[in-house]
Amino acid sequence: MPHYGFAIDLRKCIGCHACTIACKSEHDIPVGVNRCWVKTVEKGTFPQTQRLFFPVLCNQCEDAPCMNICPTSALFRRRDGIVDLHPDNCIGCRACMAACPYDQLFIDPNTRTAEKCNFCANRIENKLEPACVSVCPTECRIFGDLDDPTSEVSKIVQREAFMVRKPEKGTGPKIFYLGADEAAMRPEIATRPFMFKEGQVQLRPIGSPEPDPMRPGDPRVDYDTPHRQAWGFDLALYLLFKGISTGAMFLSALLWLMGDRSPLVVLGGPVVSVLFAIATSIVLIVDLERPERFFLIMTRPNWSSWLARGAFLLAGHSSVATLWVLAAWFGWTGLLSWLAPVALLLALGATAYTGFLFAQGLARDLWQGAHNTIDLIAQAATEGSAAMLLTGIFVPASGQTIALLALAMAAGAAVHVSILLLENVLTPSPTRNHELAVRAIRRGPYAWLFWLGAIGLGGAAPIVLVWMMLAPSIALPVGFAIPAAAFALAGGFAWEYIWVDAGQSVPNS
Repeated sequence: MPHYGFAIDLRKCIGCHACTIACKSEHDIPVGVNRCWVKTVEKGTFPQTQRLFFPVLCNQCEDAPCMNICPTSALFRRRDGIVDLHPDNCIGCRACMAACPYDQLFIDPNTRTAEKCNFCANRIENKLEPACVSVCPTECRIFGDLDDPTSEVSKIVQREAFMVRKPEKGTGPKIFYLGADEAAMRPEIATRPFMFKEGQVQLRPIGSPEPDPMRPGDPRVDYDTPHRQAWGFDLALYLLFKGISTGAMFLSALLWLMGDRSPLVVLGGPVVSVLFAIATSIVLIVDLERPERFFLIMTRPNWSSWLARGAFLLAGHSSVATLWVLAAWFGWTGLLSWLAPVALLLALGATAYTGFLFAQGLARDLWQGAHNTIDLIAQAATEGSAAMLLTGIFVPASGQTIALLALAMAAGAAVHVSILLLENVLTPSPTRNHELAVRAIRRGPYAWLFWLGAIGLGGAAPIVLVWMMLAPSIALPVGFAIPAAAFALAGGFAWEYIWVDAGQSVPNS
């Protein structure tokens, strides 16, 4: 079987956009979205200026992150190496958009399913060239079989110097650029003064490099296509609701194994867990572009996807929490002792899997690293204990139970704030993409929410209040656990919104 790839000679590209128009015509692509387009970057000052044309399209990666994260195997690899998509299997979760380091996937506004370039597989099967190749007036696009040593593209790859986009991601892209300039290849280099979309001038992406008035000749994007963020406010709600659900169940099971039999532990915490597990499921389903297909994630799961694995972990956690509530309601205390270890493990798994899921979002450097999984566990401890403390207003609990929950909340907040400060303030960024996201958090548009919300309300406030409650020399009334819990939940949500949004604020094309 052939193994297709592209070589694009940027020295010949004249920026005519014939490839973009041909692609739209061939595949009936709606206005506002593109399978391929030509980005334009300018640099220098008059009269020494230069305009760079940079055609972009799906890189048909050897190790395609969009395939790995797709929960229903809607994205698949053909025998000829082309990564294609089964639209009937797509649930519109947009995980593939979060995973692609090249911003090459989008949601078709008509079908509400994912779309991408597939090298015009329909034409290749009929012995025709891709539409963009056939219309290029300068023949700057060279398409062929990389495994055929006699093909032109294979000869180019073997004998000429080329560049690929973001080689550090290790995806093995099959689009090879000749005569490329890093200012066009790397989106984190060129500044973006503004974006133009649907007749309106929009502000530049929050995490893009800022123009330096002292360096007017620096590279700047002259033309690009706007890109919708894959995940938004709904995902922040999901993180909060899931943290409350898994944290409350974990702490209830742990306190039960420690011998606590108070109503808050036996019934209050598990009920909170069940209610927020239901809320988590509702948020996840409603957030899909095709919510009526949500069942596909269970009936045809892709086991390499942490979104699919997480769905089963959440289902197991919810089932055990529901069974716990029923057993507690009917007084089957013996069953609770059997359920407690299982509940601990499932709650921990349902908490931690999200760290691995976001890490599969390879496009976003802010989401990479094991510390994010540890942070999610710490947040779940904080949010679960905070929710149980608030539930304690209505459900009886001993003073010792309240003290232990307050201590768990403060400990979780301390770990969480420590990770935030290490990641965003005290240590240098490993990549430019990460640096731009952190800069937007620390002193950019997210700064007030980060310092006052995530660090202040979510960290300092509950830690100080709990310390003042438990310190013998101060011993504030136990009722101060209530505002501490409210602050912790508000601050936790502030960070979850920042983490989701700021991670996607840096342009990838």
